[in-house]
Amino acid sequence: MERQEIETFLVLCEELHFGRTAKRLRVSPARVTQLIQKIERRIGAPLFERSTRGVTLTDLGRRFQRDLAPAHEAVEEVVQRTIQAAKGISGVLRLGFLGAANGHQLVELARRFEARRPGIAARLVLESEVGDHMRPLREDRADVLVVPLPVREDGIVVGPVVLREPLLMAVPEDHPIARRGRATLEDLADNPVVVAAGDPEDYWIDTFVPPRTPSGHPIERTHLVESLQAGILLVVSGKGIGPILAQFAQYNQRPGIAYVPLQDGPVVESALVWSAARETELIRDFARLAEANGPVALDWPPTAV
Repeated sequence: MERQEIETFLVLCEELHFGRTAKRLRVSPARVTQLIQKIERRIGAPLFERSTRGVTLTDLGRRFQRDLAPAHEAVEEVVQRTIQAAKGISGVLRLGFLGAANGHQLVELARRFEARRPGIAARLVLESEVGDHMRPLREDRADVLVVPLPVREDGIVVGPVVLREPLLMAVPEDHPIARRGRATLEDLADNPVVVAAGDPEDYWIDTFVPPRTPSGHPIERTHLVESLQAGILLVVSGKGIGPILAQFAQYNQRPGIAYVPLQDGPVVESALVWSAARETELIRDFARLAEANGPVALDWPPTAV
């Protein structure tokens, strides 16, 4: 059976009306009749009963629909997967990042990727916002992102780590912590805390600003901001302190703010992430390159990435 015959039969099973079936398929009612008759001749028995009251399926027609519909759906899924795979063979890979050092790593990976895949363009297209850094994947504005971990979201694949860095503390330059030259998580219980994130209950925030210090003192997230620059300006103005990634500090050094080592802070990893539903061979190949290249370490004080 040809694809048009199968689709016509299945749509007529749903509509039970030749006119509506023709409209859905954008063909004439005569063409629908012709195709159904062709199928019935091949089967050797009627699949539909036509009367003045309308169109109904025969017992044989219902059995044929029950057996044919899942097979047709499976074939369509294979076709769509193949189309998606074909998109991954050639074309453009859209890359995004959160953090300038992550962006620099992507530029280098893109250069190497294009060198080994002639005809492929790996393009840096956007920088994510701290407050909602996974949005470009949800909105299909990027194929792959590099973002700090953790990432625990449904439908998101976490790929290889590309960068490791320490967590620092951002403080006003005249703050006692700045004069001390080091910070601990205990300091967060004694100062207003700036948190650059959209949701104070987000698991991602808890990694950097836990609800309590190691000794059990509560940490109050005093200022919630949706962008990195807003958080930095709050610190500069003396409104609070807050943990910050080394790469954010490296590219945002300015008068009025000091970045000091956070002695008991975690080492933060950034990794490739992408949508499982839109995964292609092109994405997988890019991830293999990133894994083979291995993660780089970003130190503090800053060194070249």
